[in-house]
Amino acid sequence: MSKTEKLSLALAMITAAGAAAADGVTYSKAEASYFNIEETDITSLNGDIDYVAGQLSFTGSADLVSLEGGDASVVRGTAGYAIVPGMTVYGLLSVINAEGGDDDTSYGLGAEYQTGDYGIALQYETFDDADVDSLSLAGFYGFGASTVYGFANNLDDDTSDFTSYALGYKYDVAAFEVNVATAWFEGGFDTGLTAIGGEYNATQDFTVLASVVSANEDYLDDGVLTIGGRYALNDSTSLEANYGTAFGDIDGDGFSLALTFETGARRLRVMDQVEDFASDTTPLFDILN
Repeated sequence: MSKTEKLSLALAMITAAGAAAADGVTYSKAEASYFNIEETDITSLNGDIDYVAGQLSFTGSADLVSLEGGDASVVRGTAGYAIVPGMTVYGLLSVINAEGGDDDTSYGLGAEYQTGDYGIALQYETFDDADVDSLSLAGFYGFGASTVYGFANNLDDDTSDFTSYALGYKYDVAAFEVNVATAWFEGGFDTGLTAIGGEYNATQDFTVLASVVSANEDYLDDGVLTIGGRYALNDSTSLEANYGTAFGDIDGDGFSLALTFETGARRLRVMDQVEDFASDTTPLFDILN
């Protein structure tokens, strides 16, 4: 069985599990995406599911990305136990496969505390073959229509130590939504990128989308502008299309299509919630990330 077939099977199992045990599923998603950037084709297939049974909680995800005939896949899962209401400890395991033999396995531990309005998580992960240790801290706080969130990560191997940071803000009301996120490295704020995205519900089923991504140094001198739309086929399924063009000294354009099935308000783990907040800023998030 090829990697593509294995991942497709994993995605099918995720979808089937959500349908078979809907009473314990708090979130599920399956998405197929296509990007064409300067005549380069990128396809992506991914799925997520979160499940709760009493004090036990489980998350699973499977992702496949194909670029110019080369495939890379990640299958990831966590299993957690709620020590007290809101406080959960969990273990995690990831299996990574990539063309050229760049395969790896990671495992780790995490602890998180969250209520309806805020959450914070600390997570440690080690990669066997790459011999890299990762320590991450993430959190969010919601107030009214606003949510602020942040993320910090340290990667440590035998020869180097690398730290990155991210901050974001989300404003979501009935008719429109604004998202801002910035990420930078230990060399300073100018080493990173900032994305600003907006959504406007033109009708009950159609949403207008726009975003801009630019380097923090000399912001908006160079970057990528996107514009698009999302059409809701039903309460859980949507079709999204975006066109992007570079400006400044950067040259190029492209477009993307995505078909998404999603149920549930938000992810179970704090780390996943923070990533979802950031992904709302631009349709380029999966590529930039």
